[in-house]
Amino acid sequence: MTPSPNPQAVIVGLFVTLALAILGGAILTIGDLNDTFTRKVQVSAVFDEVNGLQTGNNIWYSGVKVGTVKKLAFHGGSQVQVDMRVDVDATQYIHGDVKAKVDTDGLIGNKIVVLYGGTTGAAPLADGDVLETEKALSSEDIMATLQENNKNLVAITANLKTVSADLAAGNGSIGKLLKDDTLYNGANDTIAKLNAASDSARSVTNSLATFSAKLNQAGNLPNDLVTDKTTYAELAKTVSDLQAASEKASALMDGVAKGASDPSTPIGALVQDDKSGTQVKETLENLNKSSLLLSQDLEALQHNFLLRPYFKKQEKAAKDAAQKQ
Repeated sequence: MTPSPNPQAVIVGLFVTLALAILGGAILTIGDLNDTFTRKVQVSAVFDEVNGLQTGNNIWYSGVKVGTVKKLAFHGGSQVQVDMRVDVDATQYIHGDVKAKVDTDGLIGNKIVVLYGGTTGAAPLADGDVLETEKALSSEDIMATLQENNKNLVAITANLKTVSADLAAGNGSIGKLLKDDTLYNGANDTIAKLNAASDSARSVTNSLATFSAKLNQAGNLPNDLVTDKTTYAELAKTVSDLQAASEKASALMDGVAKGASDPSTPIGALVQDDKSGTQVKETLENLNKSSLLLSQDLEALQHNFLLRPYFKKQEKAAKDAAQKQ
């Protein structure tokens, strides 16, 4: 007869089995070991500095976890090659020319690898691809930058302190302007003069505008010159006539000059022949003497008793005519 199983042993076995199942589920959840059952593609990248990146750290793309770091190994001299496993389902969204950089998950979180960039026309990420990398700022770099900025702030603060002390003491142009009322009053006077000059310029501009408007009124010469073709044609004809007259006068003077240079012409004889010039002079003197004698003879005739009544009658008629006027 087969002995019946011990109920206590069965119960213990069930509890042990249940505990092992719970422990396995916890390990899979905490360690994220369920990724073991997800298809992956393996890619790599070579970094100058990984800043504490470790095996098992996450890989992110566009804020989504797409894989984990599989292995870190030295490459060449001091570089580090990082082998990464990326989910196959995510590779259709990740292009082969993406870049990788080491970053931090949060302010003080674990190190992660961030994939970014990539062009739309590039092929999807494939197994064996080597990604381009970008150097990430380490905490030491950030602290060095902050220290340099602190030094600059200290220098700027010291300069501001010196400048403010000089201003308070009235040193320099701005300090004197703050302390010296003469400069302030002079600046106010200059501004007042500039305002007056601006008002004068505005007045002149208004006057010019009024003058221009009057010039543009119909009937004025500028307006007629612009709008009336007849006025312009008459002015053009006048200018043409003046030019023609000038040309004729020029030709006449050229003829006179030419005649004066020729002794055979009358004017040439007068200009170049001394004898002819002397005769003309004597003729003019004789005419003057004759005119003087004629005037004397007429004066004598007025006093002649035979002609005196006639001249008196003429004088009386002239006076009557003057009175009537």
